[in-house]
Amino acid sequence: MMNIELQCCALFILSVVSAMFLCNKKLDLMNRSLYVKALVICFFCLIFDIGSVASIYLSVYHGLNETVTKLICKLYVMILVAQGYMSFNYAATGIMSRNKGSKILQGVYLCIFFAGEIAMAVLPIDFFMEGREVYSEGPSTSVAYLLAGIYTLSTIGIALACRKQISVRRFLSVFLWQAIWLLAAVIQFLIPGLLLIGFASAFGMVVLYIQLENPSEFIDNETGAFNAGALSLYVKDRYRYERRFAFFTAKINYITDNVDLAMERNTVVRTVKGMSELGPEAVFRISDKMFGILYDDAERMQECMKFLKKRKDAVTDVPAKATYMLIPDSDKLSGPDEFFRFLHAYENEQQEITVADEETLQRMRNQNAVRDMIDLALKEDRVEVFYQPIYNAAKKKFTAAEALVRIRRKGGGIVPPAEFIPVAEENGQIIPLGIRVFEKVCRLLAEGTVQDLGVECIDVNVSAAQFDNENPSKFVLEYVRKYHVDPQQINIEITETAVNKNKKLLLSNMDQLIDKGISFSLDDFGTGQSNLDYFVDMPVVNIKFDHTFTQAYFKNSKVKHILAGMADIMHNMDMKIVSEGVETEEQLKAMLAINIEFIQGFHFSKPVPEDEFIRFLKENNRD
Repeated sequence: MMNIELQCCALFILSVVSAMFLCNKKLDLMNRSLYVKALVICFFCLIFDIGSVASIYLSVYHGLNETVTKLICKLYVMILVAQGYMSFNYAATGIMSRNKGSKILQGVYLCIFFAGEIAMAVLPIDFFMEGREVYSEGPSTSVAYLLAGIYTLSTIGIALACRKQISVRRFLSVFLWQAIWLLAAVIQFLIPGLLLIGFASAFGMVVLYIQLENPSEFIDNETGAFNAGALSLYVKDRYRYERRFAFFTAKINYITDNVDLAMERNTVVRTVKGMSELGPEAVFRISDKMFGILYDDAERMQECMKFLKKRKDAVTDVPAKATYMLIPDSDKLSGPDEFFRFLHAYENEQQEITVADEETLQRMRNQNAVRDMIDLALKEDRVEVFYQPIYNAAKKKFTAAEALVRIRRKGGGIVPPAEFIPVAEENGQIIPLGIRVFEKVCRLLAEGTVQDLGVECIDVNVSAAQFDNENPSKFVLEYVRKYHVDPQQINIEITETAVNKNKKLLLSNMDQLIDKGISFSLDDFGTGQSNLDYFVDMPVVNIKFDHTFTQAYFKNSKVKHILAGMADIMHNMDMKIVSEGVETEEQLKAMLAINIEFIQGFHFSKPVPEDEFIRFLKENNRD
């Protein structure tokens, strides 16, 4: 009886895996291509394994020509080595970096493969069968075992050497795959009657399919499009193998809040269907409302995008507009990281079409450089607090100051606020910057020096982003307790933007802090669209006239009457006013004439570092 049960079982398993793999949607990835080749060679290896056992059986018991049997056996061991090489090539391609050294190494192994194939072709081979024990033997078979061992051990070695550069999942999959194959080869070498190599090969293909090559994990269940993970994998693959491409995205932007889940789902499905009809290229669902298609050239991308836009413009039953991002040439971006930075940076862009041209990319790179600079400054503690004194008209001394964030360059200079604050507000870095400033203000107050010099409180800004992403009352109270600061010595400035973004959450946090003794001011008054709600709902004690509003008082007679009228209204509501941007003695007198209680501006001092602020107080707050 022939000993082919395991091979037949392996052939069945491999058929099932192949059917599942081929029936699913696939991306044109290099590793996927190599996996297909490995599957094909594994099929042939199993077929010739079965064929070699059958031919040996027929030669021994039924007189089949030995030359034919030896030829089949030799083809089997040659294909077995080809499978070992393909396994090495698959693993090495997916693991090793694409550099000159890796290309040379793969070239060396390719030469070893061809040399081995030639050696096996010319060296003699023999076979043995007794009962159920059947195997090939001889010099050709010995070369096959040697080369298979070299490729298997090399694959395991590469996985171990590069384990920090690859995912744990890929490392474990490749390591397990090759370890099983090696163990089977060793067992079969020691116990020739146990024909395990074919079964181990098929089992290895199953492991790779489940762990690395299963297409279903890259499919969005709702739409059938590829998901963001698939896009990440595909873009990295295209850059790695220098396969130039173009890309465009379409994003759904609802123009009303009255959109139910059924309409959203219907719109998403229709969008994917419409994009799928543009051609054979894969459609990716990048986020809930954004989709993309990758093309081999920009011309085809432009044609498809224009056609899709034309179809969208004809849709009237969905209360939404579409915005598009175009990347005509992937070579204009440095690699996958910059590709996804571009998508993230302009995902919420309001203009209809954003193109990754030189100007747009340079603007993004500048913003990224500023972002990296902020991160490094936070890490290296180069975030400083400058203080601008605030004059108390009633006490005729400086009883307060505004804390302002500054970043010091490594060389010692100061980064202008206009250079980094807009970027920080856009990407959320304003939150850690604000927390760092607040902590340093608390440290200063904990020392007691500025209080001894007449300062009653320090004004600290809290950004609108703070109310979206953090509980501002939490970090405020933590630092107040940590540094044992009197809460009445802290005044938090909030802006109109913060009020408009999440008023309910803002008021909740304000109430918590007011209960602890912290006061609030409304900052930048006069720059937005202030209305009666500000004064009715907001529990603020001070209103800060923005410096542009203050300066307009001296340039526009209408503003002069408005500012004076607003001052009267606020005084009648028991609010005090801080006038920012006062630069001359004449402006100071004008503000005092309309009973402005606090004055802030270059007339007294620009924002200065902590040591200069203390020196200023010593010189100007003398009793």
